[in-house]
Amino acid sequence: MPVHDKMFSSLVFLTVACTFACLSPLSAREEVKKFDTNQDTGFYYTIKEGDTLWDLSQKFYNSQWDWPGLWEINKEIKNPHWIYPGNTIRVYLKPELKKQAPEESNRMAVETRFNYPAIHRTGFIKKEQVPALGTVLREKKGNIMMATNDIVYIRPSGQTPFVTGHRYQIYSTSRVNQTIGTRRYKGIKHLVKADLEIIEVNTQYAAGKIKKAYRDVESGDLVMDFYPRQPTFEVDEHPDPVDAVLLGSEDDNILVNDYRIAFINKGAEDNIQPGNIYTIKRGKETESVYDVKTGLDIAPVASGRLIVLHTEPASATVMVLSSIQDIHPGDIVN
Repeated sequence: MPVHDKMFSSLVFLTVACTFACLSPLSAREEVKKFDTNQDTGFYYTIKEGDTLWDLSQKFYNSQWDWPGLWEINKEIKNPHWIYPGNTIRVYLKPELKKQAPEESNRMAVETRFNYPAIHRTGFIKKEQVPALGTVLREKKGNIMMATNDIVYIRPSGQTPFVTGHRYQIYSTSRVNQTIGTRRYKGIKHLVKADLEIIEVNTQYAAGKIKKAYRDVESGDLVMDFYPRQPTFEVDEHPDPVDAVLLGSEDDNILVNDYRIAFINKGAEDNIQPGNIYTIKRGKETESVYDVKTGLDIAPVASGRLIVLHTEPASATVMVLSSIQDIHPGDIVN
């Protein structure tokens, strides 16, 4: 065989081999992005043996035909026919409210996780104030508003000595006193303002550097030990019903919009857990549920959904996931 024919045959062989390699399952294997729990917020699912995007679409969206949307939000999956156990994909719940499945027994369980790395800086409500370890006196250079990298002086409360190099948090408090039906709900809202590292301690004061400010720090703000909370948790879209009320948002907004942090008046004592998803319904204070034309009391209108991020014994910190109508403090959560 002529040399050039041998070269041509080898070239054809290599071309065919490469083509088959590209079409083989091994080459279809794509490493799905490893989501950073310190950065990424959202819903995630870890692929199990036997999963397909078709089946997962049925689980998440109650429709197998929505699988292209699931593929679209996971661009790291190059071939939708090849997904691999152990990889994590991002999933989104539908923004519209889901209809209740007619038969509870037919519902498919979905082990979805929600990741919220900013959990350590979200507010919370307790019945009593967290004991303050100290009070912010002033900023080193005299700035009225204190921010990231500023040095602040702190008057210790004397309860627990400050430790150099330790992580603390600056916070402020306000009272919650809200009428709910025939009762009043009372508590103390804690608003986390900044992370603080102590750099000097003496007999009269402590000095600290604001490592990260989430809000302006002011003279008179309080200092507590770092309050660790779990940023990742399993999602339960169908928890047991709860008769709760939206107390208000973290920043006291009149309207509570999508992705805002808010609070409800039930917590761990009522079996509420992080990851539970509830429906928000219009409360009587915001719009009447009495039908003038028929003279009937009608059921409250569903206006959105929320997910529980953190629980205290008698309250929970939540995030509004979606809204189809205005959401106000006083709305019903169940």
